[in-house]
Amino acid sequence: MSEPETRLAMGRRRRTRTVTVGVLGLLLAGLAVWYANAPAALPVSDATVTATTVAGRPVYVGMFTATGDFDRTLDLSGVKVHTTANTEVAVVPLLCRDGSLAVTTDPTAFCAELVDPEGQTFGAGDSIVLEVSSEEAAIAVIDRVRLGFREGLQWGTREAGASAIVSIEAR
Repeated sequence: MSEPETRLAMGRRRRTRTVTVGVLGLLLAGLAVWYANAPAALPVSDATVTATTVAGRPVYVGMFTATGDFDRTLDLSGVKVHTTANTEVAVVPLLCRDGSLAVTTDPTAFCAELVDPEGQTFGAGDSIVLEVSSEEAAIAVIDRVRLGFREGLQWGTREAGASAIVSIEAR
């Protein structure tokens, strides 16, 4: 093989090696992105929580409880709530520390602390509660909550808990 042919062959091998390393690097990066965005699903229920209150008086509805066997710790970035109602209804997600409830107008009897979930950790014994209120009579249908969270190296938004129907009666 002449000197120019040897240089061409070496250049081809170097380009082939560079392309192979680049493709492998892209595959590894894609795998890392997939892993980071694929945390395990959270528990969901087919149950529907029903609640009734009067206009002007908030009701607190338990949507998702991390029972004692919940062995995960989630760093919450927020809670998304989708509500369909026949009039304006305020729905505020809250984190109930060390407690849970089904339906109540006084959550302090069931929760050690009630806080905004954004930026909080969520683990066994905690629950997500919605404060639902309206100044006029209404019917609100609330889908399961969606938790935005990070768990170790993974992050994502996953559906959790049960759905709810809240009836707000006129005073």
